Amino acid sequence: MKIMIVFIGLLTILAGVLPFFEGFGVVPFSGPVYSGIIILIGVIAFWYAVKTFGLWGSQKFITAVLALLIIFGGLIPFLVTMNLIPSTVPSSGPVYSGIIILIGVIAVVYGKKQF
Repeated sequence: MKIMIVFIGLLTILAGVLPFFEGFGVVPFSGPVYSGIIILIGVIAFWYAVKTFGLWGSQKFITAVLALLIIFGGLIPFLVTMNLIPSTVPSSGPVYSGIIILIGVIAVVYGKKQF
């Protein structure tokens, strides 16, 4: 069951890599569609953390925190455009993608340690 954490981490890494390919015209993801994909991945991860009986104690907590970080990562562009957080917070480009990728890498490393 811990493989789901690794899978969620890999999806998050992919979501962080997609904007790099957009510049080459390969992947047309951007804006609300891109953010929605990240939020959906986070919601799936959070649902997994809450509903899975195979996760106990710290495993459940860490998985839930990673899920909330993924959701927040997807919400950042919306919050910046609505001026609810400062525009100095990266909401696009390589820094933003790097943050999303980092969250995914943490999830993969944590998931692999659970096997």
